[in-house]
Amino acid sequence: MKTILFEGKISKVAIIKVLSAFSKKAYHSKLSPVVYKKLPDPKLPAENWVRVRNIQTGICGSDMTFYRCAQGPSTAFLPMPCSDVTYLGHETVGEVVEVGSKVKNFKIGDRVCMRKYLASCELKGFLPEEFCPMCKMGNYSDCENYGEPAKFEITAGAGMGDSYIAPEGQLMSVDGLSDDDAVLIEPFAVSLHAVLKHVPNPDDKVLVIGAGMIGLNVIQFAKLLQPKCKIYVMENNPNKHEFAKKLGADEILSGDPYAVVAKATDGKLYGKGKNRMIMGGFDVIFDCVGKGTLFNDTLRWLKAQGTLVKVGYQMTKTKFDETPIWWQGLQIIGADSHGLEIVNGKPKQTFEMVKEMMLNHQLITDGFITHRFPLDDYKKAFKLLIENPKDTIKVVLNCKSDAK
Repeated sequence: MKTILFEGKISKVAIIKVLSAFSKKAYHSKLSPVVYKKLPDPKLPAENWVRVRNIQTGICGSDMTFYRCAQGPSTAFLPMPCSDVTYLGHETVGEVVEVGSKVKNFKIGDRVCMRKYLASCELKGFLPEEFCPMCKMGNYSDCENYGEPAKFEITAGAGMGDSYIAPEGQLMSVDGLSDDDAVLIEPFAVSLHAVLKHVPNPDDKVLVIGAGMIGLNVIQFAKLLQPKCKIYVMENNPNKHEFAKKLGADEILSGDPYAVVAKATDGKLYGKGKNRMIMGGFDVIFDCVGKGTLFNDTLRWLKAQGTLVKVGYQMTKTKFDETPIWWQGLQIIGADSHGLEIVNGKPKQTFEMVKEMMLNHQLITDGFITHRFPLDDYKKAFKLLIENPKDTIKVVLNCKSDAK
């Protein structure tokens, strides 16, 4: 098995953090904790596991976090026990090439995508009766056993490799979809999950910050689920403005952010310099960037009793003024990954909803994949994303051995 993995040794991460401050070439050097290795093909550890040969895999922001060693030393993740190795790639489509004797839902030749990828109860080898309350509900991304040891240690692999092994519950069939649509299911599901956390009301003024992969689809799903809301987009890269409008954005905001937010919402702007406040801002804000001072700013761009859906993130501590939260009665909702959704009173997995929408031609999928690289050229792909992100939306790695 050839696979790309992150070796989480503090010393290796520290070296890249120091060197990258002087040159971005450090990310691609032999000192990087992200390495491409050939490992023995692992055996299926249980009878309900399968082996998947990868076809192609998208590069996610979390993959970029590992590649850039951008994890901070003081986040809530630090106290959590973690594996010495993290296999990269979860936006993947592949073909089943081996099945255990108790696999019920897949056979050799089936095309599948990876649904669960965070350290949930099932992936740790827990029996269903041992699942935490979140996993029992189907909210695997909110697993309360995240820090508990796995029942067995295994070289599983993941999407950035020629193959991986997984319990069948980790996978979903992509029958009927093209490989390109299938590889987009996971990031689309992230956006849908975020919108379902707080579907806008008719006539709501909604701000989407960031028109990358996730932000663009927040626009698409918000407009699909509530056509009568008005969507404003804040995105510095003009190359993405037209695509944002194609997906449902009504207006692109540019200029001084406080001034344009006040104008768009008919809000009242007070103060000057770095300490400004708007009274009467947006009904809903989806922050799909999550960097710098945005958390502090978005709290001041909401109207009283408005809602911030926090989708984008940074893996370091941040400082913010909490005054608007209690003063304005704001609601802050965190949105991570995907899981169980309750739609019209019925439970449904986010992945299943996205697949159904794709099959019913309700979604625009063309235009998201902007670049392709063979798996062996993964460093070139990451270099593009680091040095010239404005021209990219989704970069895909072709994992077949004959990929060019």
